[in-house]
Amino acid sequence: MKNFKLLLIIFISLNLCFCASSQKKLEKQKEKDPQYQYKKAVIAMKYGLLDEAIRNLTRALTLDESHYQSYNLLGLAYLKKGKFEEAAQAYRKRLQFQPQSAEAHFNLGYIYEKRGSMDKAVTHYKKAFTLDKNPKASLNIAEIYFKQEKLKEALGYVRKSIQEKSSAGAYNLQGVLLNKMGKYPQAIESFKKAKEINPQNNFIKVNLGMAYFNNQDYEQARALFKKMLPQIKDSKLKDRVQKYIERLEEK
Repeated sequence: MKNFKLLLIIFISLNLCFCASSQKKLEKQKEKDPQYQYKKAVIAMKYGLLDEAIRNLTRALTLDESHYQSYNLLGLAYLKKGKFEEAAQAYRKRLQFQPQSAEAHFNLGYIYEKRGSMDKAVTHYKKAFTLDKNPKASLNIAEIYFKQEKLKEALGYVRKSIQEKSSAGAYNLQGVLLNKMGKYPQAIESFKKAKEINPQNNFIKVNLGMAYFNNQDYEQARALFKKMLPQIKDSKLKDRVQKYIERLEEK
């Protein structure tokens, strides 16, 4: 009986050693798996551990240079750290392995826009829009063209954005463009749609009031400005509205 117990103890001990050894081998195999490193990076990103995520992703790409998912997440990690050049390198690398990635093109467009390279930004935004009809890409193009005083081109792209997805920002920009082009009734309708989507946005309301004023709908403009004035907290915007009210009192 004693011999049996001794044999049982030896068997259990050997089994435990075997399991521990197998577990270590499994862990080593996991560490050599780029997808495993990528998943670790996803978790690190979730908790805001950017440096740890970058280490995991760098490891994943060392194991498999073509692991395009890692390039995308690496670019995002660098963006969050404000390292635009490193982020751009990651997204360009992804495009080498996945040239039809709308996400990579969009993010490159964003980076170039932030760095002031507007022509390159537009090129990548256009590619992103062509690939997946991203309404944000076409809206960003419209905003760039608006800043460059290319009103007709801007209007075309903001309308493309609205066709894909209605948003307060898109309708507001469309209204601004139409107002600047002297198409006041159309601008009013666009601002109204923006206001329906985001009724609390005072900037949209001011733009609507300005369009009413430009269209000589003075009563509409006066009523809107007077109603919203007590609700405005931004001092500059409040002064702007007050000056419009004063001008309207002269009408």
